[in-house]
Amino acid sequence: MALMLPFGQAKAEAGKPVGWQVSTATSKVIVGRVVLNYDPALHDEAMELAAMIPEWWSEIERSMAGDLDDRLDINYVNHPGRIAEATGMPRWAAGVAHPPTGEIVIARHAPDGSLSDLDNLMRHEMAHVALYRATDGVPLPRWFHEGVAESFADRVDLLRVQTLAAAIFGVGVPPLDELERSFRGDPQEVTIAYAAARDLVNHLRYRDADGADLRQLFAELRQGRSFDAAVLRSYGVTLGELEVEWRTGLRGRFSWFPMVGSGELPFFLVMPLVTYAYFRRKRQLKASWARLDREDREERARRAPRGSGLVGAQVPATCRCS
Repeated sequence: MALMLPFGQAKAEAGKPVGWQVSTATSKVIVGRVVLNYDPALHDEAMELAAMIPEWWSEIERSMAGDLDDRLDINYVNHPGRIAEATGMPRWAAGVAHPPTGEIVIARHAPDGSLSDLDNLMRHEMAHVALYRATDGVPLPRWFHEGVAESFADRVDLLRVQTLAAAIFGVGVPPLDELERSFRGDPQEVTIAYAAARDLVNHLRYRDADGADLRQLFAELRQGRSFDAAVLRSYGVTLGELEVEWRTGLRGRFSWFPMVGSGELPFFLVMPLVTYAYFRRKRQLKASWARLDREDREERARRAPRGSGLVGAQVPATCRCS
C-alpha cells in the first residue's frame, strides 16, 4: 500500500515567534477573541471557518482542561508556499502553529495541489495551541504533542488506520524512544510516527470512561512534574506499562488487516467496523460529559439562593469583518 506524507503536513513551533506576516491575508473577521485573517479570494471558506472555530475550540479546551485562554490569531491562505514564506517552515506544511503566541497559519491547498481537509487541519493546529496552554508550555515529547493534535482533530482518518495496520504486520511499530526520532526520519517513518502517536494518545484518552486521567496528566504537568512522574500520578502505572498495555492490544484491534492486505477482503468492508468502534467510544465519552454536566447543574441549583431569578445565558460571540 502506498504511504503518504502525514496529515499534518502540519507543524507546531514552540520557540520564539518568527514574525509571521502573510501578505495575501488582507481581509479580517473577528469572532470573540479569535482574529481570522484571510485572502479575500477565500471569503466564503473563511466565513465557514469563522462560524465553526468557537465550537471547535470549546470542545478541545473542555476535553483538555475545562477553560483556556481563547485568544487565537489565524491566517488562512491559498497555497502552502505562502506558509513557507511567512514562517520559514518546509513547503510540505499545509498548517503551522506557534503555540506560545496562539498564531496559526493554514492553507486551502495541500502541497500536491489537492484541497486541504480544512476542518481537520484547523482542529489539529488549535489542539497544538490548547495543549501548550493546558500544560503551561512545559517541554513534551514530540510523539505526545503530535498524538494529542491528531487525536483532538477528532476525525476517523482511514489513511492513518491503514498506515498503522501495515506497520503492525510489516516493519513494526517503533518503541517510544525510536518513535520520537522517527518524526525526523524519511517520509515512511514520519507517516508511521504520526499514526502510532495518534493511536497511543487515543489509548490514553479513552482508557477511562470520561477522559479524566488525561486531564489529570495535563494538570500534573502544569504543576511542574516531569512527564514520566505526571503519567504515573495520573494513570497509576508507568509510561512503560501503558506502552506495553497499548501494544498488547494492537494486533487484536487490527486483526482484519492481513485479509485486506492479501486481497481476501476489500478494505471498504471493514471500515464500517472501524468507524463504528470509534464513534461508539466517542458516544461513551460524551455521555459521561453529559452526566457530569447534569450533576454540576443540579449542585449549582441546590446552592443558588431561592428567588434569585438567575438563569444560565449564552452570550453570542461578536463578529466584525473588514
